[in-house]
Amino acid sequence: MLPGYIHPDEFFQSPEIMGESVLGFEVFKPWEFEQSPQCRSIVIPNLYSCVKFESLIYLDYVSYTIADSYYPRNTLKSLLVFASSYTLLIYHTRSFSNTVESILLALCFIIYIKGTIPYIPLKRKLGEPSVREEFLSNYAFLLGFLLALGCFTRITFILYAFPIGLAFLHHIFISTRVQQRNWTDKILEMMPACLGFVLTTILCVLADSLYFGSLIITFDNNALIKEHIFILLNNPMRILEIAYNINSDNLAEHGIHPRYLHILNFVLLFGPLVLLTMKDLNASFTYMRFKAKSKYKTVIIYSGLCGLLLLSIIPHQEPRFLLPLFVPVIIVPSDRLQKIPRLFWVAWAIFNLICAVFYGGLHQAGIIPIIQKLQYQSLGFKNCEISEEYVQCNFGKRFVRPVRNWSETFITNVIFYKTYMPPRHLFGYPKTWRNTNIQLNIYDLAGKSIQNLEELLLQQVAPKRNLIEPYNSGHIIFQQRLSNNITLRQYERTLLVTPSTTDLSSLFNENYSSESDEKTEFSKSNKFGLALIDQQWPHLNLDQIDRVFSNGMFLNVYAFTKE
Repeated sequence: MLPGYIHPDEFFQSPEIMGESVLGFEVFKPWEFEQSPQCRSIVIPNLYSCVKFESLIYLDYVSYTIADSYYPRNTLKSLLVFASSYTLLIYHTRSFSNTVESILLALCFIIYIKGTIPYIPLKRKLGEPSVREEFLSNYAFLLGFLLALGCFTRITFILYAFPIGLAFLHHIFISTRVQQRNWTDKILEMMPACLGFVLTTILCVLADSLYFGSLIITFDNNALIKEHIFILLNNPMRILEIAYNINSDNLAEHGIHPRYLHILNFVLLFGPLVLLTMKDLNASFTYMRFKAKSKYKTVIIYSGLCGLLLLSIIPHQEPRFLLPLFVPVIIVPSDRLQKIPRLFWVAWAIFNLICAVFYGGLHQAGIIPIIQKLQYQSLGFKNCEISEEYVQCNFGKRFVRPVRNWSETFITNVIFYKTYMPPRHLFGYPKTWRNTNIQLNIYDLAGKSIQNLEELLLQQVAPKRNLIEPYNSGHIIFQQRLSNNITLRQYERTLLVTPSTTDLSSLFNENYSSESDEKTEFSKSNKFGLALIDQQWPHLNLDQIDRVFSNGMFLNVYAFTKE
């Protein structure tokens, strides 16, 4: 697994939530799962946390099946484009809800195509045609199931799947094959899809209701389940998710982007392939009708256009929102792959290599390895030697059962500054440990001011600098926090995790003045300081890209100290 960290949602939309539910870890729940009514379903995080990368085979299957059915001469080249795309290797291997959305949309394509292919029944009654064109009931049920599941994955799935639904209704009610059929037969042909959609919706609502806690199962007026039961996701309220995403005021805290940004995101995801796709689109407009011979291609094209154009209305735009375009962008220009020049393949290889290295190996790539190191240090130490003011411990195996003894507590404070959100579940700190002698506190300051960092640091206790400077990776130093309670001894250490490009000089600069025109506690007396104890390479922080050449691409870990 590449260490690159694309966006916080790759953790906070699935693994972080399941880290609490399944493993019992302390986590940070994003607003989608905290507000009432909730904007996210718990069904997809549960499913995706179980199937992991195995689900990507469906993207491969869909791309191969469609290309092999309609462009057999270009099948291998279509698969080559598919397999070499960094969008697949980097984005689709992350636990984004957009990845699940992309997989479900691809499955909808293949189910629709298979359902509309004429077939020869094994048994037929006298007078029936030898070739039948009905949408098979099992495929119709699957299509309804996938459409409902997609709506529970992301509300934006509706935008991508809308043309598929229209094409399905056209096939059932309007296509030339049904001109002689009565309405009863048409409705009966559609019923399996409705059944699949309704049953899936009921199951998802029930699952969400139980998980979030609004549905209580009772027997004989007694609650059978009292804890951690599912909450009702008022799915009629999911329309609020659209209203939320259109309102610029609500999206201001997530970032407001120009409406045209998705055009750039489209190029960022697919590079040279965009040119082939647009060229094919220009040639396809003359026959883009549901009754056209290649109606499957019409459905795929309309699905991509509908998603791209309607998502551009929303002022918050990120590249991952366009991941469902992956299969359409592969399939639409497949008939041209046999004739494209070698220059395209060279440009395609260079583009994907650069993006894979950048997003997979450099971008915010130090966070996960550093968390693994800090987890090892914070939840496992032994052979502690206690002096009057501090404790020195050796690294050891992770504690299995910490002591519920408040007379002697070891506290590790980890402050993240100018980084992406640290996934709490990767620290592996169980919620049941909160009342034990092993404490772990995570502070995420993100992009807050240096004053906020200073205020937080000054609330902590720090060991003497001479104990930290000859730092040995095999030892941990905890400083005792003075207290009037002689029976309670608390030993703490505070670590600051921040990129090497972060300017911390204002904390120690005597000429620095804050907004109140007063020098900081750091600069007043030089009493406190930061000792570099660890570095992780590479870590690229784009917020201070101009400082990379002078400060390097490191994620630094500092110990908070005093003279």
